[in-house]
Amino acid sequence: MAQKRNARDLTQGPVFGHLMRMVIPMSFGIVAMMMVGIVDAYWVGRLGTVQQAAVQFVFPVSMAVMSIAIGLGAGAVSVVARAAGRGDGERTKRVATDAVLLALVITAITSAIGIALIDPLFRLMGASEAMMPFVREYMVIWFAGIIFMVGPMIASNILRALGDAILPSIIMIIAAALNMILDPILIFGLGPIPAMEVQGAALATLISNLVVFVVAMGIMIFREKIMDLSWPGFSEIAWNWGEIARIGAPAAGSNMINPMAMTMVFAAAAQFGEPVVAGFGVAGRLEALALIPLFALSGSIGPITGQNGGAGHVARVREAFRSAFLFCAGWGVAMAAVLAVLAYPLSWLFLPSEEAQAMARLTWWIAPVTMGGYGIAMAAAAGFNGLGRPLLGVGVNLMRCFALLVPLVWLGAMQFGPVGMISGYALANVLAGAITAFLVLRYAPMTAIESKARPIVPPTQAARAGVPVKPAE
Repeated sequence: MAQKRNARDLTQGPVFGHLMRMVIPMSFGIVAMMMVGIVDAYWVGRLGTVQQAAVQFVFPVSMAVMSIAIGLGAGAVSVVARAAGRGDGERTKRVATDAVLLALVITAITSAIGIALIDPLFRLMGASEAMMPFVREYMVIWFAGIIFMVGPMIASNILRALGDAILPSIIMIIAAALNMILDPILIFGLGPIPAMEVQGAALATLISNLVVFVVAMGIMIFREKIMDLSWPGFSEIAWNWGEIARIGAPAAGSNMINPMAMTMVFAAAAQFGEPVVAGFGVAGRLEALALIPLFALSGSIGPITGQNGGAGHVARVREAFRSAFLFCAGWGVAMAAVLAVLAYPLSWLFLPSEEAQAMARLTWWIAPVTMGGYGIAMAAAAGFNGLGRPLLGVGVNLMRCFALLVPLVWLGAMQFGPVGMISGYALANVLAGAITAFLVLRYAPMTAIESKARPIVPPTQAARAGVPVKPAE
């Protein structure tokens, strides 16, 4: 048992080793979750075009809900990791419990509001009368089940904050596998199970999330014994919720910055016609697969910076950033080489027109070598969330997207056409990565992290324990 605790203590041992120990299993979990969307779209598509279109309308809504969940997860990681890094077991249990409670409260409210607003919301989004019956069938179940969707995500983030790299990924893979197995059974029926069509697709998601919700909570309560079911008083719970929200709200907003910027990038591509949009879009989707380890890295660095920040190990915090940045740069170069070699067969496989294929190849020959810069920006933002400094992460994303990406893409497009657009995209990533790495490693305020932000414990708890509200600077 002691050996397992040492392995999960992110304040000891090689920092890069901890990063890789968390990145590798999380990458598999992300792949599994991405496969769910592909399989779901395939089976629903066999019902008909209207049904497929109706279910696709879920995407913007699910993105908004996922942003809330990501924000809550970032807040949970930060408060739990910093408490664990200080070695404060009771405080760790309390904030972990309150993070789960806050997630349940917010998702319950979101679920009730979402069900009440299905018709006006989706009509406003442009759903046709033919789509609306299928939208209602799907979304009533989907909204009712988001509490079981967000719950495992928060539990996984808490386990990751405690240094557990394996169980969160297993939870993700179980959810994905169950969803993919249940999809055809519930959509088309099997034996005594009737065909439920669009409702079956939503029910498959609800059941799979419910199962992993029960599993995740069982792990938290019985295996980790991390849930404190005592009543500390509303003031302490409210304080903890405020601390989680202080980190989670900016993190949720920050998560929406890149999709907003990419909308403007695609607007620049649209002026050159459908083949350019198609080629650029397909290239970006396949490039996203190459980015999976960098997405996993951004989900792994927060627990490391959080634990070490909570323990006051400033040098290890800097080492975590440095290791993450080097990994991003190396992975970007490696994936650029792979995509450059495969550019011709991939473009031929996924795109019908020669013009679109040429655009995809151009994108793969220029942009991927710079994806490391994007990864550096993601890692920096996530690392600052872990330290309890979310506004620094928001600043990094705003700088990359709206100070560099959008202006350079549009400037390049206006001056040099599609080649200039892709070159602007690549230059923005290079500059974002270089500026972020330089500022973070040279100037980022990593000392006295919590003393400059908030007290390390609620004032009521500090008074009971007879400890100072703020740590010494």
